[in-house]
Amino acid sequence: MELKGKISSIIGDDTFSLLNKKKEVYVLESINKYTKKKKIVEALNMVNLNEDYLLRKSNDLSNVEYNKLLLVNDLVNKEKVIVLDHFEKGLCHKEKEYFKRLFRKISKEYGIGFIIKTNDFSFCLGLVDQYLLVEENEIVEVINKKDIYDKEVYKYFDKHELIDFVLESRKKGHLLDDYYNASDILKAIYRELEWDILL
Repeated sequence: MELKGKISSIIGDDTFSLLNKKKEVYVLESINKYTKKKKIVEALNMVNLNEDYLLRKSNDLSNVEYNKLLLVNDLVNKEKVIVLDHFEKGLCHKEKEYFKRLFRKISKEYGIGFIIKTNDFSFCLGLVDQYLLVEENEIVEVINKKDIYDKEVYKYFDKHELIDFVLESRKKGHLLDDYYNASDILKAIYRELEWDILL
């Protein structure tokens, strides 16, 4: 199973051991002492934090700041696969969209993989390449993102409203493709309406 360079989401067992990697974050201490400060500051800026966070201790951080510093730590230490445990919690919509674009860019440009554990399926929709089905702390199946429209998948988690909408629309005779984000589906509906008007 290939994780490097892919964005994956865990579904199923909530106690997957990969996610039990809580770290005490003292950025200056946890990052390799030979790492140049410039690289650390660049990584901080990438996650919308400033240089002041270099001196803050983990008990002085919000959950959002803590998760961002874990990400900085993994980026600076050049982890091949970065595990994000409910990273999106506490982020506003604009920040969620920013980090989704950032994860795609990092994955594509540097070949870094991400494993995302979240209860917010909409955060993963349109972001992940694959879903990892976990049972009893083992990955038992890898589900391609294209299979997310397969009804069998929904014995593991609830169907997202977007997918439900597409499937219901198909039942009513609308020719909608598999869409993974709301903006694409709105464009498709608009195109279909334009086509109907022209006919």
